[in-house]
Amino acid sequence: MLHPRNVIIALLLTVAAAPALALDISRLEAAQERAGVLDQVRTLLADDSASVRLAVFEEVMKSDDPVLRSMAMESALNSDDERLQTAALRQLFQDREYLSVEIIEPREPSQPQAYTYRIWRELMLSELRIDRATDELSGRFRGANVNGRFVGQLTRSGWRIGLAGNYYECTLALTQVGGVDLSGALDCAIKGNHRSENNAGGRSATLPFRIRLS
Repeated sequence: MLHPRNVIIALLLTVAAAPALALDISRLEAAQERAGVLDQVRTLLADDSASVRLAVFEEVMKSDDPVLRSMAMESALNSDDERLQTAALRQLFQDREYLSVEIIEPREPSQPQAYTYRIWRELMLSELRIDRATDELSGRFRGANVNGRFVGQLTRSGWRIGLAGNYYECTLALTQVGGVDLSGALDCAIKGNHRSENNAGGRSATLPFRIRLS
C-alpha cells in the first residue's frame, strides 16, 4: 500500500506535468499537419499529369516557406520531367546570388586540360540574372586566372553559357540534372600565346564540372 506522502507527491507531479503534456500534444499535432502538407506536395509533384506537376511547383515557389521551397526544388530537379527541371533551373537563377562551379581535373589530364584547369578552376558565377520572357541568362564570372561578364540561354533541362576572357572562348554547358547535383562540361577554344607548346600546347580543351546545391 502506498504511503500517503507518496500519493501526494505523485499527484503533484501529475499536475505539474499536465501543461507540458498538453504542449507536447499540441506540437505533435502541428508536426503531423506539417508532415501532411509536405507529403501532399511531394505526391502532387509526382502526379501523372505534367500540367499538375508544373502548376504545383510554380505555386510552391510563391511561398515564403524555405523548407517547402527547398523540397519542391529538389523534387523538380530530381524528376525525369524536362519541363519541370527547366522550371526549377529558371527559379534557381532567379533566387540565387551566385553559383560555385567545381571544375574537375581528370586523373590523367592532357596538357591542354591541365593548363585550362589552372586558369578556370575555382569558377564562380555571380550577379545572376534571367529574362523570364526569353530565358536569356546573364551575370559575372570569375575563375583562378580569368574573369568577365557572361550571357547564356536556358535550354530544355539545362543551359549553355558563354564565357570569354584571357584568350579563351568557352561554353559552360549544363547537361545533367539530378537533385542537388548539376553537371556538364566546360568546352574551351584556346587562342593567342596560350596555344604554344610551353602553355596549353593545343587549340581546345574540355573539362567536366559539377555544381552542388545546398
